Amino acid sequence: MAEEKEMQQNATRKKRRLTKSLVLEAYKAAGGLHTYAAKYLGVDRSTLWRYLNKHPEVRKEIEEMEEELLDYAERKLLEKIQKGNLGAILFYLKCKGKKRGYIERQEITGEDGSPIQVTVKVKIEDDSGKDG
Repeated sequence: MAEEKEMQQNATRKKRRLTKSLVLEAYKAAGGLHTYAAKYLGVDRSTLWRYLNKHPEVRKEIEEMEEELLDYAERKLLEKIQKGNLGAILFYLKCKGKKRGYIERQEITGEDGSPIQVTVKVKIEDDSGKDG
């Protein structure tokens, strides 16, 4: 893949100072994946995490890119559903149709979805009269 080759070339280059535009470019090239963005930049993942923690405005823009990608994936899923793709239909029902019983596991809750109240009684017997 051309993108992966570019990431490898960037990784072998001299390390450079991270800037907002470089970090955003890396995330875009890496499809929003942190490890590949770090490779694209030629830095360690922890270096990139530190940069994002120091620059919340950049992290916010990356989160927006992730939301856009999620919207794109949802749109593609809906297109598959509209074409009658059974796998897409089942996936959607399992994720979004839980209230209607489309689940693979049983979720047990208390009344109206509240937590189940559990009472535990512990009986302690005195066995001091027995041989030790």
